[in-house]
Amino acid sequence: MSAHAAAQRAPDVDYEREKRLMSDPDIEVRRQVARNPATRPEILYYMATDKAVAVRCDIAANVQTPIHADSLLVKDADDSVRVSLAQKIATLLPGQSADQQNQAKERVYEIVSALARDQAVRVRQIMAEALKDIVDAPHDVIRGLAKDIELVVCEPILRCSTVLTDDDLREIIAAPPADGALTAIARRAQVAAPIADAIFAAGDENAVAAQLIARLID
Repeated sequence: MSAHAAAQRAPDVDYEREKRLMSDPDIEVRRQVARNPATRPEILYYMATDKAVAVRCDIAANVQTPIHADSLLVKDADDSVRVSLAQKIATLLPGQSADQQNQAKERVYEIVSALARDQAVRVRQIMAEALKDIVDAPHDVIRGLAKDIELVVCEPILRCSTVLTDDDLREIIAAPPADGALTAIARRAQVAAPIADAIFAAGDENAVAAQLIARLID
């Protein structure tokens, strides 16, 4: 067989090997396939329903896993799988060019939206940390995170996100979702005068103190 013919057959041979390994009874063998960024996307897709949680976690963490597999994993019954997926998605958003971010948002918007509403606090927290500095993050997702009842979720958004409007902030000041929410707003880099007045009017001592300190620093 010529070298050219062998090269043409190699991908098929590798594909058949991956197909065998994805069903190997040894979980460590399957995990190696799931973690490998060179594994074919269709193999990663099929492995997204592996019976072992550890394998599904590896698939969720693999940056080469296709979007339709991620769409399955976002509904996974195990929290750790969704945490792995959230951690991966979080790495796709910051530190990219505008074009790359637009492409990523188009591909993962539904996944981001679902993860931001996840029942697991850790998943929502990861998404809040990832989205707090994204200037063009989806407004509805940011509003949802800002109103989260868990401070570890709402705090980074309330403190940092420029996506929130003054109307959003006034609404949250009127009905804080969690203790410490007003303090987070008071610690924003820029607080408009009407928002500062609303904070003072709310009478939250910690928030008022944070706002006074911010004014002294300015």
